[in-house]
Amino acid sequence: MNLLESSWFFVSSLIIVIILLVDPKDSQTVTNSNALLGSFSSPGSAQQFIYNFSAILILFFFVLTTILSLGN
Repeated sequence: MNLLESSWFFVSSLIIVIILLVDPKDSQTVTNSNALLGSFSSPGSAQQFIYNFSAILILFFFVLTTILSLGN
């Protein structure tokens, strides 16, 4: 296994772990008509970091998959 395939396997495993560990019910995305309660429904900074990190991993996974498919 070369470096690209190892990286692809690591990124895909990390995406699966993040999906299994993050509980979507903790996001509190219920929309409220009350503006005060709506401010409490936004995700916290740690959760926002996990969302951004997973988006970057998915993009990296897509790029690695494309590179690996073009190489074969």
